[in-house]
Amino acid sequence: MGFNKRHITNDQVIDTYSRIGIAGVEDLYTKGVDALILETGLASEIDDILSENYEPAIKLTDIEKWNNISSMVSDALIDNLSSKK
Repeated sequence: MGFNKRHITNDQVIDTYSRIGIAGVEDLYTKGVDALILETGLASEIDDILSENYEPAIKLTDIEKWNNISSMVSDALIDNLSSKK
């Protein structure tokens, strides 16, 4: 057994969301990984929501967490697409 770390970039999150959806983003953060190494911005903000490490401290249900994450990633995807025009 080894120690599994995963590097996650903002672009990787956006690409996974656009290809697979929110389930793919969930797998990116939770499946088969012991430690995450995250790019500053979207990737780290998602981890903050999942680990409830944000201010102000608000208790969110799992559905609320994933709805917020989905909204953040879709906004980033739209921004990414509009900047490529």
